[in-house]
Amino acid sequence: MKDAQKPDHASLTALLSRLKEGRFVIPDFQRDFEWKPWDIRDLMRSIFLDYYIGSLLLWKGKQENFDALACEPIYAFDGDPHPEHIVLDGQQRLTAMYYAFVAPKAPAPGRANRYVFYIKVDKFIEGAHDEAFGYDWTRSGLDVLKSEQTQYENHIFPLSVVGQGGWALPNWVQGYERYWRDRAESPELDAEAATAASLRADDARSFGEHIKDVTELYQVSYVELDRDLQLDKVCDIFTQVNSKGIRLDVFDLINALLKPRGLQLKHMWRRAAPLLDFVETDRMNVCSPKYLYYLLPRQEKTVREPDGSLRREVLVKDTAEFEQRWKQAVSALAKAVKLSGILKSTEQSPRSTCPTSRSCRHSHHCRSKPARSIRNVALTLSARFATGIGRVSSPIATPGQWSRRQPGTFSMSEAGSRTTPPSRL
Repeated sequence: MKDAQKPDHASLTALLSRLKEGRFVIPDFQRDFEWKPWDIRDLMRSIFLDYYIGSLLLWKGKQENFDALACEPIYAFDGDPHPEHIVLDGQQRLTAMYYAFVAPKAPAPGRANRYVFYIKVDKFIEGAHDEAFGYDWTRSGLDVLKSEQTQYENHIFPLSVVGQGGWALPNWVQGYERYWRDRAESPELDAEAATAASLRADDARSFGEHIKDVTELYQVSYVELDRDLQLDKVCDIFTQVNSKGIRLDVFDLINALLKPRGLQLKHMWRRAAPLLDFVETDRMNVCSPKYLYYLLPRQEKTVREPDGSLRREVLVKDTAEFEQRWKQAVSALAKAVKLSGILKSTEQSPRSTCPTSRSCRHSHHCRSKPARSIRNVALTLSARFATGIGRVSSPIATPGQWSRRQPGTFSMSEAGSRTTPPSRL
């Protein structure tokens, strides 16, 4: 069996290196980076206190998958990307790490200003961890990044120092220690102030050792999906994963897959949506994405013949055919909507529409069944179009063509129904 998934882990240093190199890209269907500054701060606190922050789900990509999913670099990335992994779950955490540790010159999501994140060294050493982690967006706060002297004096360790890598961290710690050692030896300070300054100098070493251990030893776990895993299989995963437990909508996925092929499904849907006002739309997202994948133009599907042999088949040959079939489905739905309006008007006088007798004892069924059935017709049409299974048929009938099957139950008369031209979809 192919090694479809591989659990692994990376140190914080390695992860930041990959982030700065643009190794992680986000598929178009994913929601935007939307964490608030306090969310980012809380993640930083979890990392430096050695808490578990959850695992990532990554798909080792290749160019055709980067293109198919219209992948983009993470928020605020301003370098030359070298895509390697498609982030299926963990975008918010990875982007938060990039924003806090690299400190790009970009406003925080939903904010007008850039934010910087830091650790208060004195509070951290004292164990006041709730007060030790902070952020700033003011001009004076941003100016702190420009002056190490100001950082040392106010015990502010910018997390961007970690993101710089190399000798940036040990150099900062040595500078912080030297600053307070010099203060302790200053003749201008009294004995008490000199002792306090000396303690701050001693704190520098223990703080530096802790930060070094975190960057080198803290591990972020991830699961890597094999790069040769078929996109239709991964599509099923796409609709399930989300760090906040929200199910990703199949429509968003298909819209993302169609966009590189020149089809704007959102625009097509907006034109058709008014026809579905009478349908319970929360039940429309029922099709499995592994079937929807084969609806993409020029996408091949493996079909097994009765003798067991396999062949490849393209259900939709190009974008023009996709648009044509979409219009056919919308047209069929329009007919269903028209009939639904007729049925709605007749629901107020159920006895006049009962196909059995004017003294029908099941008037409550006559009021509800036809309208419910026409909703099923609309759902069937859209589902058949989407899944690419069977034929699309539109059993549209007039009220007089409803036939009684058993007391209180009605169905469309197969003999009396009208259908649209058969379709492969």
